[in-house]
Amino acid sequence: MLILRIKRKQSVSVIKTVSIFTLIIGSSLTCFSQSWELGGMVGGSNYHGDLAYNIVPKETNFSGGAFFKYNFNEYWSIRPTLSYLKISGADSNFNEYKLRNLSFRNNIYEISNVFEFNFHPFSNRGIHERTTFYAMAGVALYLHKPQAKINGEWHDLQALNTESQRYGLMQISIPFGSGVKHAITPNLIVGFEAGWRKTFTDHLDDVSTLYPNLDGRGSLANQLSDRSFEVSENGGALANTGDQRGDPNLKDWYFQTAFTISYRFTPIKCPF
Repeated sequence: MLILRIKRKQSVSVIKTVSIFTLIIGSSLTCFSQSWELGGMVGGSNYHGDLAYNIVPKETNFSGGAFFKYNFNEYWSIRPTLSYLKISGADSNFNEYKLRNLSFRNNIYEISNVFEFNFHPFSNRGIHERTTFYAMAGVALYLHKPQAKINGEWHDLQALNTESQRYGLMQISIPFGSGVKHAITPNLIVGFEAGWRKTFTDHLDDVSTLYPNLDGRGSLANQLSDRSFEVSENGGALANTGDQRGDPNLKDWYFQTAFTISYRFTPIKCPF
């Protein structure tokens, strides 16, 4: 009988221990899950480079993306993001470059990872702010493909080697920017942000250095390398081999402004 009582006490003790352990783990997981957010963004994208030394509002194109976010605390977060951004530009937007007559579009597919810093403590806790400005910076890998349209058809410019220079279509950029966000509810967060991407290429627009010697390269490569014939009075090309086509010392930039919305999972105030 004594042995049975001891075993029963041991069983009860084990059950209590397991129950407490389960409660702690469950609470920890619940609290942990409130650190995660899932969201998306939609807005506009534009670019700065050889075909746009100033931002041209009418060249703003659609951009969008999806992200998930881990909040380390009320100030710091990390946000991996998948994005699509379209950029474009044309010499026709600037009087001094109309005779060069180049234009392009580029569809950019980007995967990035940025850190966010909130200027005010931001969480689901009542003692923290529901609205905050934030800054962000990180690194991105993107795939791009500049194209130009002639005779009603779009053509890939990198494949045509319009400057007799090869360049990679997969590149790295440095995204940075700022924004503002507001918690409508403990779960739902909306915001607006602007982010620049510093690139290490001058070929987002396929314009960088000099007019090459394209003799024997075919009419399409010649026509898309030097399109001045389309606007010259006599229909002839205005540029010569070796003339300046772009500025290789100025790297291209692209940027995005977007509205964001995200869902914060189980925003329950933790007891510890």
